[in-house]
Amino acid sequence: MSIAEIKIIQTLIVRQVRYGLFALALLCSLPTGVLAQALDEYAVKAAFMLNFARFIQWPEEAFHDSQKTLDLCVAGGRIIEQSFRQTIDGEEVGDKTLHVYLVSDDGPFDGCEMIFIRRDTNRSALLRIGAMVKEKPILTIGEMNGFASIGGIINFFNKEEKLYFEINPDRASQQKLKISSRLLNLAVIVGAK
Repeated sequence: MSIAEIKIIQTLIVRQVRYGLFALALLCSLPTGVLAQALDEYAVKAAFMLNFARFIQWPEEAFHDSQKTLDLCVAGGRIIEQSFRQTIDGEEVGDKTLHVYLVSDDGPFDGCEMIFIRRDTNRSALLRIGAMVKEKPILTIGEMNGFASIGGIINFFNKEEKLYFEINPDRASQQKLKISSRLLNLAVIVGAK
């Protein structure tokens, strides 16, 4: 093999390595971009939830573990929990401090005043969570079709690339939560008789 042929082969190998590294970098950046988009979405939802908390009144017995905290539990979903922590953990809601915790879909939910249930929660887990909190003053917030109609209180949904929310005031009332009319006026109302 001549020196010219060796140089051509080396050039081809270097190009293949460069293309391989470029493709690898492109693949590695894709999940990061998707992750950043998810974090942005949940940062916006967290800001909404902070405002929901400011326009909802819990009965005093809801705060059995501490009169000074309002605990938002994220059922599964570490990425969502991290985004909520970065965005709203430690914020003031009236005379309480909001704290974010990760919990299993199986509960327990005893220390939670709010529960966020992610969109990929399966129906059986969703129904189980609903049954566990049915008689308790816990605000349930979801992000799946029909959530507020099947027992959730607040549900996020997208329409024409905008974020909206619906509220089931009957369910809130059953769970002894009082929702400000100012918040209800901004929502799509479901479950009303």
